[in-house]
Amino acid sequence: MITKELTICGKQVTLAYCYATEISYKVLTDEDIEVFMGEVNVALTNEKMPDVKKSVMLILASMMSYYEFKDENAPITDKELMANITPVELGKAIGTIIGLRSKFYYVPEEEQKEMDKGQDGDEKPKNA
Repeated sequence: MITKELTICGKQVTLAYCYATEISYKVLTDEDIEVFMGEVNVALTNEKMPDVKKSVMLILASMMSYYEFKDENAPITDKELMANITPVELGKAIGTIIGLRSKFYYVPEEEQKEMDKGQDGDEKPKNA
């Protein structure tokens, strides 16, 4: 789980990214997170905000994955988030979650080279 604290609706909130975030997003929206990430990329490329409803659901999923893991209540409710988040906070939260996702899926260069070797068949399997 990768986490970062952020101020949303005037309260300090911890956002997280892990598989629980992806599962929570799917439960909330009935859509794979990959689909929305593609939409976010297109929206940002066109200098537009991504879909607000899906953005709020992503923030909720990110918060839920952290606070449920800690067995704590989130500092803000879904109603507060929908009613009080500002456009700047929304954008910052989405950017933060994208950054957390990048860190979550980051594969160090050395590890990637090792994985690539195995796929290319350059090395003989062990015990062969």
